[in-house]
Amino acid sequence: MSITEEKIGYLVLNTGTPDAPTIPALRSYLKEFLSDPDMLDYPSTRPDHLAKGFDKIKNYISVVLRWIVLNLIVLPFRPSKIKDKYAGIWTNEGSPLLVNTIKFVDKLKKYTNGNIEIGMRYGNPSIKNAIKNLQANRTQKLFLVSMFPQYAQATSGSTFDEVYRVLYELDYHPEIVKIEHYYNEDFYLKSLAKSIVESQEYKESEYLLFSFHGLPVRHLKKSDISQSHCQKIDNCCEKTSENNELCYKSHCVKTIMKVAEIIDPDKPFKVCYQSTFGPEQWIQPNIVDVLEDLAEKGVKKVSVACPSFTADCLETLEEIAVENHEDFEKNGGEYVKLIPSLNDNDDWVQNFAEYLTEKEDEFVKK
Repeated sequence: MSITEEKIGYLVLNTGTPDAPTIPALRSYLKEFLSDPDMLDYPSTRPDHLAKGFDKIKNYISVVLRWIVLNLIVLPFRPSKIKDKYAGIWTNEGSPLLVNTIKFVDKLKKYTNGNIEIGMRYGNPSIKNAIKNLQANRTQKLFLVSMFPQYAQATSGSTFDEVYRVLYELDYHPEIVKIEHYYNEDFYLKSLAKSIVESQEYKESEYLLFSFHGLPVRHLKKSDISQSHCQKIDNCCEKTSENNELCYKSHCVKTIMKVAEIIDPDKPFKVCYQSTFGPEQWIQPNIVDVLEDLAEKGVKKVSVACPSFTADCLETLEEIAVENHEDFEKNGGEYVKLIPSLNDNDDWVQNFAEYLTEKEDEFVKK
């Protein structure tokens, strides 16, 4: 049976969002989010089924520390601190991340024949309910479509792990086609570049920042199985090697190397990282430090593109457009303006659909 004769399904995957900008909803969301060992994973350990001896002790310590941080530090205090931030970006339709994802999928359906479901790693609509719907629809070939262009175990990896866990739980065994990243694919790069250069935010600014979501440096080191490449050779992220095939920072750097070639920017730009927290070392430079430096140098108007986010959410609409803007103003700048994410941009949706069609055709030939 060819792929055109089989029942095809697409599971569009993203991080997730609280159900409402309220303390109970935020507490529920944060509990699920930070209970994921890929998200709050310190100290670093091997999976339980591979752990031996001292590794098992470290795993136990990790579980205890995660419980302490989550239940005694985060859940009692964090929801009240971020409630207003979520309320500030909430729309009449609901959470921007979910609304933008739904609009994207609704347009994607016009170009595809398969059944499409949305599954959020945390919150609703859940991965489990999405897979139940696909199973009920008798989907035989399932495309797992990550909305994270750059791979990281904390995002794409954790999400795929949850998909496989649910498939096993439901005793459901469709043929899987996994799309785990596309940071170097033309359809993504061209859509991203076009969305930047055609935006008023870019046209009116003096300086362009590419801001990616941050990640602890130890996550990068964990992705290097050889332990001989990451942070050990010069410009390790820019080089193509089997040792950094799934390195998040390498994907980020290579994304911008390609985008810069396409847009040939007539204004200076810089790559930075956002959303860092805690005392450990994170990928540098941090956007807060970069903006402070730009203000000191007399730069007044800054536009920010966020290539790791395909749909606008708290990290773009509040952190960049509000927090970073206000801090930049205090330091003497005029403004920081967010270049909207790809969201349900018509060009982006059509290019994504064509990419999925190409993936289908690849499997027809196999």
